[in-house]
Amino acid sequence: SDDEQRTAMSGQVLLRGLFEKEFLAVGDDETAIIRHHTADYVQDVLSVNDRICPRAHDLWLEAYESDEYKNWAESNSEVKVVKKFVKDELGLDEMPGATLDCLMTTICTDRTLPPALDNYDGSLGPTPYNAFVEDGDVNDMFERIKNVAVKNFTWAYRHNDAAYSKLGMGPLWKEIMTYIRPIVDSTVTSPDGPLPKLHLISGHDTTLMPLLSSLGPDVWDGTEWSHYASMIQIEVHEIKDNTAFPSGYAFRLIYNGEALTSKMVGCPKQSDMCDSQVLLRRVMPFAKFEERNCASSKTSASSETIMDEMKTAAEDMVNEPGGIFLMVLIAVVSMALGGIITFFFIRRPSRNNRPAYHKHTSSILGDLSMRVMEAEPDGAIISAVPAIYGSTNEHGDEKKLDDREEDAII
Repeated sequence: SDDEQRTAMSGQVLLRGLFEKEFLAVGDDETAIIRHHTADYVQDVLSVNDRICPRAHDLWLEAYESDEYKNWAESNSEVKVVKKFVKDELGLDEMPGATLDCLMTTICTDRTLPPALDNYDGSLGPTPYNAFVEDGDVNDMFERIKNVAVKNFTWAYRHNDAAYSKLGMGPLWKEIMTYIRPIVDSTVTSPDGPLPKLHLISGHDTTLMPLLSSLGPDVWDGTEWSHYASMIQIEVHEIKDNTAFPSGYAFRLIYNGEALTSKMVGCPKQSDMCDSQVLLRRVMPFAKFEERNCASSKTSASSETIMDEMKTAAEDMVNEPGGIFLMVLIAVVSMALGGIITFFFIRRPSRNNRPAYHKHTSSILGDLSMRVMEAEPDGAIISAVPAIYGSTNEHGDEKKLDDREEDAII
């Protein structure tokens, strides 16, 4: 999982639901431990991360600067109705980027909605991109605004054969395929020894939607948000009678209980199973991490422009009367300020009590509450599986778990 408490707890709860009986049957002398891997949040790859791959931002911009998007955003009849409603009834010139979060967190926590939006009944459901809802058919402006906001947010995921999703989710696909390829391809060996029967990744809605988008245009249409506790399952099956599956292995793609395998290009339409080589041919070209092309042409151009502007400004200053004296004065003042700040920084009290950050934690599965125990000799922090209704703090008092944003499981 990433380094968010809610995603780690979602994974723990799922494992407890799957194996609770087995974990609780283990005695104190033989406690079941499952290794939990996290990464620094700013370096994580469970969502598209343009901090480590700037070109992803280029592709995002391309999607929203495309003629296709502009045509939809400016000419689609349903978008026009929603924009007019937002302006006339809510007093907003445009839909804010946080519209979806604002709507959903308000209604899901039973807070008061504006009267014009307080008419949600769930009868409309997701609508296609080219849909127009006749006003006489539905008065549910809450859901109409939500549908437009979802399509607007997810546009980049599917644009240009999901180029943004493929580049951004390449590292995660590489990890996933590390556990699948050695099974279905005899020429590939596992770098970490025996392969696990179950590999669990706990992420977010923004993990699942680009993953689905990268698998083909028909797998996920971008009109419905991945809801709370959504799950993608990729099953690998050995096939004894391999007439229909030449590789001898088949895979099945399941999303929230629905088999989507037949929606992938190259898979039979009448079956939930598909030859494993179809998955490899689709995913392996972009299942990359360090070898990705992440150089941003826009970032490079921007950096060169800034450097040119700084160079011109410095030359202009030197050519002005007293310019050299001013530059020397600025340098001396900067050195003095830097020395003063450094002096106070090194003289401040040490902070040896700050807990160290560890990339790996161990989850003891078998307890019914979440608690923090003494650190192991190697410095790893041990935490027990969270209770569904609460946890205990360091004094043993029970407290309610915070309600957080939606999480998702792969």
